[in-house]
Amino acid sequence: MSESVTILYNEGTVTVPKYSRIKIYHQSLGSIRGFIIGVDKDKLYLLIPYYPNRFYEGIIEGKEESFNKSDLKGFAFYPEVTVLETRNSQTDKGGPENDNE
Repeated sequence: MSESVTILYNEGTVTVPKYSRIKIYHQSLGSIRGFIIGVDKDKLYLLIPYYPNRFYEGIIEGKEESFNKSDLKGFAFYPEVTVLETRNSQTDKGGPENDNE
């Protein structure tokens, strides 16, 4: 059985395979792409690729980073089937529809 990661957010939970591609929306750092490797009560752990094209190629290598869940405005998985947002879309105009990266 492959490993999975379950993320709790304000509307429920989502479970994805470990190393799934994810984009998070950080309050001060903007959008960050990486591979999800874990989650705990307060933090989300990602493997951030050394080179951006590695993310799109699905090459899982990079540096492990952790982010406080309280600093996240939302997140999306690739391929982008469902966007899970934790921010107030009335006051924050960021997100995948306005992401020019």
